[in-house]
Amino acid sequence: MHLLFVVAICSVIFLWLNHRWNDRKVIQLAAKVGAHKLQVLMGFGPIVTPATLMKTYINDCQKLGHNFVSYVGPYSHFVTSDPESIKDILTSKTTRHKSKLAYKGLRHALGQGIVTMPDKEWQSHRKLMDVAFKISKIVEFLPIFHKKMPRLFEELDKCHVMENSYDVLVHCREFTMSITGETMLGRDSDKTTVNVKHYAQLITSILEYVSEIMFKTTYQFKYFVKLADITLFRKQRKILHFLDSIINEAYKYYSNEIQNDIEYLDHQDIAVAKYLNKAIESNILERELAISSMKHLFGASFETTSTTLYLTILMLAMHPEYQEKTYAEISQLFPDNDGGEFKMTYEHITQLTYLDMFIKETMRLFPTIPMIGRIAIGGDIRLSNGLVIPEGPEIMINIYNLHRNKNIWGPEADTFNPDNFLPSNVEKRHAYAFIPFAKGMRNCIGMRYAELSLRVAMAKIIKRYKFSTTANPEDLVLHNRIALHLANHPPLTIVKRKQLS
Repeated sequence: MHLLFVVAICSVIFLWLNHRWNDRKVIQLAAKVGAHKLQVLMGFGPIVTPATLMKTYINDCQKLGHNFVSYVGPYSHFVTSDPESIKDILTSKTTRHKSKLAYKGLRHALGQGIVTMPDKEWQSHRKLMDVAFKISKIVEFLPIFHKKMPRLFEELDKCHVMENSYDVLVHCREFTMSITGETMLGRDSDKTTVNVKHYAQLITSILEYVSEIMFKTTYQFKYFVKLADITLFRKQRKILHFLDSIINEAYKYYSNEIQNDIEYLDHQDIAVAKYLNKAIESNILERELAISSMKHLFGASFETTSTTLYLTILMLAMHPEYQEKTYAEISQLFPDNDGGEFKMTYEHITQLTYLDMFIKETMRLFPTIPMIGRIAIGGDIRLSNGLVIPEGPEIMINIYNLHRNKNIWGPEADTFNPDNFLPSNVEKRHAYAFIPFAKGMRNCIGMRYAELSLRVAMAKIIKRYKFSTTANPEDLVLHNRIALHLANHPPLTIVKRKQLS
């Protein structure tokens, strides 16, 4: 027994020394930037959860600066919210690879796809998909964005004085689900036999599952994940299989394996799935990869757009003076319609400059994806400030802290102010100071899609409703569940503007 104890102790010491040896370059980096000395010494840090991750990184940034080394469990991270360092990382060929640790859960749940693919595979896949996301193609989605607004109006019309505004987020998710189904799959949500509300609930459940396995250190071990899949997450796995079948059915439809299905749009040529199906039929793309990438697009489009819509509504309610300025700008273009039932063209959208500033300021303070991860493969990366990030450790780009960096945004960085996006102010800032859709070689493929859908929806919503609340931005408690989530949903009052006149 004594011998076994000695062997066990020696084994632990050996593993720890090996861990320290493998992290020797990280230790050297930690000596040049901020770091928790005890974490670096032990090679171990706190276990974070979706509820604690945001607070941990915010506190670390305040204590350690905008470049620092930290540990999450046994895993080392270089964390940055410095725009020049971020530019170096996002434009380097060495760091075009997504973080293995941060995106492991996404790969496990949704499969290898456009968000998680290794660099070389990603390049050819991205070129293939870029065709479907050109601005000229996205403008063709405008009629769909317009068509789905009456249903959102119908739900918001029922909302008046709300002690908890969570239902508004739910309605935003349903709206986003309906436009995503039509634009991505070409499936007409007005004709489908599956309820859009039900679809939205399913996608929300899947994203919660992905968040759990992404951020809980326990699930970095594959046997724990497999066990959780057949126990805790059994329902979510079934939902994923259902989503696979829906997406696969779309590809079958575009391959003429299914005939005359009334659930698909007459103008189906614009659907993203049809572009991908052409690649499948040309043997450029495997169907399994096409299904996974479509799940990635679904999740990203659904979560980011709906969350930003909801947060923009909250910011309108919390800042009545800015709300009235956006209303006045929209009324100049559409003076006679306080029902929000007007049709918008791309030219209209480009003229709504204050609305654009307002949405960008919302995304500055509340970036839907608050952190993104990269990893150096094929060598170390030397930053322009002289720091060398070694190959191997996780590189976390903290967009949330970047967007509130007082060195960039001034002493009032935490204050909501759309004037931050006046052209004269934008010109003074670093090009990588504002990156809600990431930037560089692996920026968000759906950026233009999100921008147009958000602006159409918000212009119509602002013209139709006036929002107010007793809450302040400081009251919002934020969690990171892949996308930014609110732990609490503030009170909200919604009044139709027609009732005010």
